[in-house]
Amino acid sequence: MIFYAILLLILGVVLTILEIFLPTGGVLGFLAATAMIAALYLAFGISTNTGLAFLTATIIFVPVVIGLGLKYFPRTPIGRRLILNPVQESDGQRGKAGISEDDYSPLLGKKGKTVTQLRPSGIVEIEGERYSVATQGELIDSGSDIMVIKVEGNNIVVGKTTTL
Repeated sequence: MIFYAILLLILGVVLTILEIFLPTGGVLGFLAATAMIAALYLAFGISTNTGLAFLTATIIFVPVVIGLGLKYFPRTPIGRRLILNPVQESDGQRGKAGISEDDYSPLLGKKGKTVTQLRPSGIVEIEGERYSVATQGELIDSGSDIMVIKVEGNNIVVGKTTTL
């Protein structure tokens, strides 16, 4: 009887390890918990001291195994596929969020064509360069002639030009 209790406890620990490393949706975790509960049931059926020893072993082994699994999981082939590596960039490479240090003021008054529909923002091409722009709320179809009417920091505001 003790042999089966030990076997079920070891099976529960092994299934817990496999649950960490294999994406089974909790099936192996459920089986691991069931095996450990069955091991505890058999151990307490032998004697209270044996049951308490198994309960202590379960309380110690399960968190240790889970902690080791979480520590080593990112180094496994499956872990490397599932977990993204942190971006390795310095503060200088990162820049400021959403703020461009480019000076767009020379574009004021320049003409170009819309690449995408502006509703009210989109992409335009001015002198062979593409820029992300916005209108003052109007809808401008793609392929239309535009002119830069305002530059506010890194925001370029355009309006539709009329060709005669």
